[in-house]
Amino acid sequence: MEPGYKLLASYQVSRVAFELGWDFVPHLYPAYEDRRQRDQIKQALRSLKQNIVEGSADRSLSSKLKLYDVAKASGAEAREDVEDAMRRKGIAKWPKNDPRLQRLQRVFESNPSFPLFPSCPSILKILGRNEKEVEGLEGQEIILNYLLDLLIRSGYLLDQQIRAVEQKHQTEGGYRENLLKRRLEYRQQHHT
Repeated sequence: MEPGYKLLASYQVSRVAFELGWDFVPHLYPAYEDRRQRDQIKQALRSLKQNIVEGSADRSLSSKLKLYDVAKASGAEAREDVEDAMRRKGIAKWPKNDPRLQRLQRVFESNPSFPLFPSCPSILKILGRNEKEVEGLEGQEIILNYLLDLLIRSGYLLDQQIRAVEQKHQTEGGYRENLLKRRLEYRQQHHT
């Protein structure tokens, strides 16, 4: 049985962003002196995904909210890095309904029988491009726009998740609060 976090849309989208980012960032920043920038982006992508995993496993709703907030902040950091790279390279942002984005979403996010994780060559190949174009501006435009789309959508999905946890906390109470209620009920039943 799959762990529950694997069913979360925020996790699924952030996992695709993580896989793609880890493959692409070394192409985006190939020089030795860019290693700090590479590491920062890769760690932000990892933090986005891993904090969703950790938050989903935490029983405490307040801890869950904190971890989801950290995930969202890490995604925002990675998004800013992607937007910076696009701006520096003069790459335009695609609209969210761009058919190229929709095709990549269908292949990597909607088809559980498709075992391929997004890599730079696989993304370019799916869009009918030469797999070696990852070093060129056109290939980077495709990959950066898909990565940006993933980060925008993961932020939106995390917002929805955070609101749901806040609502649950408001209506049901927090973990410690419920433990205390059960303890008091137990004491009342066994001491009267």
